[in-house]
Amino acid sequence: MQQIINAILRNKTFILFITLLFLSLIFLRNRSLYHQSKFNKISIEFTGRLFNISASFKEYLNLKKTNEALLYENKKLIEKKINSKEHLNEFNDLYHVFNGKIVKNSIKSSKNYLIINKGKKDSIYKEMGVISSNGIIGVISSVSENYSSVISVLNTDLQVNAKFKKNNAFGSLNWDGKKINQLKLNDIPVINDVRIGDTIVTGGMSTYFPDGIFIGLVSNYSFIAGKGYYNIDVELNNSIGNEVNVYIINNLNQLEIKNLE
Repeated sequence: MQQIINAILRNKTFILFITLLFLSLIFLRNRSLYHQSKFNKISIEFTGRLFNISASFKEYLNLKKTNEALLYENKKLIEKKINSKEHLNEFNDLYHVFNGKIVKNSIKSSKNYLIINKGKKDSIYKEMGVISSNGIIGVISSVSENYSSVISVLNTDLQVNAKFKKNNAFGSLNWDGKKINQLKLNDIPVINDVRIGDTIVTGGMSTYFPDGIFIGLVSNYSFIAGKGYYNIDVELNNSIGNEVNVYIINNLNQLEIKNLE
């Protein structure tokens, strides 16, 4: 009780000012129709703005909850899609999928990396593949307790096994450091039929990514003179610089496969 009294005494000037202001407004409101009208307009405007802020905040909270729910559902759908091709039965999944967010992104150098908000405490380890709902992002290169560094597909050091969806002709996909939305697909022999618009997906011959993850479309191709191979440009389906929500793929057989190499 004494603390309340002390607080009142410390702020007595401010409390007196607010009280007098409130009484003045009531006096003006009751004095004439003009002042009453003005007061009502101000009151409505203030109340409207206050409730609008409150409604916007509630909407933000609801949207956040909805977004989290959608991300979880999307994660489950991706996990189900991946495992539907790979597992022997519903109790023997080969891949687990984790949600994550990009907290730092680089697309301006030839050695681009990303940082995501998942680490060792979330069961994230090196060499896990990272994708978005639009395509591949990269591969986990190092891990701390709470964060992970991801070597981006827009890094000239990373090579990804990829193939044509239509005929399974596979090669090696990498970035040449030039266009940020375009990768190079190498080692495709000229005996294969190649068309602009052909779909390129992950080949499944590495532990990073499962088979069949969408990468992009063939945007251009030519013959490499005297080599017997194509020079193929693949336009990425996703815009790496704009991605925020990602999915980390854990190949449950990765360690066993690595021990055989």
